[in-house]
Amino acid sequence: MMEVPTGKHIRRWRKSLELTQFQLSELSGVAQSIIAKVETEAVDPRSSTLRKIVTALSRFESPEKLHTIRDIMVTNVKALHLGDSVQTAIDRMVQGDISQLPVISKQGNILGIVSEGSVLQKGAHRTGLIEQVMDRNPAVVDVSLSVAEARRSLVEVEALLVTEQDLLVGLVTRMDLVNALRLRSIG
Repeated sequence: MMEVPTGKHIRRWRKSLELTQFQLSELSGVAQSIIAKVETEAVDPRSSTLRKIVTALSRFESPEKLHTIRDIMVTNVKALHLGDSVQTAIDRMVQGDISQLPVISKQGNILGIVSEGSVLQKGAHRTGLIEQVMDRNPAVVDVSLSVAEARRSLVEVEALLVTEQDLLVGLVTRMDLVNALRLRSIG
């Protein structure tokens, strides 16, 4: 869970980095007037606003670190459709060395996920349809989720489907996170 900083803490942090409110506004995408109100504690900001400000400060302070799942997600995501067969899923997994395949509608809405585990556990015939083996409640997160929060989530699930404005933009598996740990420091 993200620690919620006070407005005074944000102001001290910004000043320690020698950033102006205008510069922080440019980095975070939050209006300068809102940043001023947050710092003086004149408003109680939404969590999404605080997340943008904290992420911008963190990235500026430690640009070499991985901060959000955008930094580690796979963006070239292979997907399945409801009409696909279990054999199609197996072929894509084996040929692409992929363990998780999102199932999406023709409009791009996330319907579920097929994993190696779901194929093995549910034991549908290869000619059966994807809906027989897919998990209908995949873990779906926003692209701004912190790596630390993703780490906690991936203890419970094998993969996170990553969305931005309700569109699938990526996928993060446990192995992606382990690989990020191996290659770079995680923020």
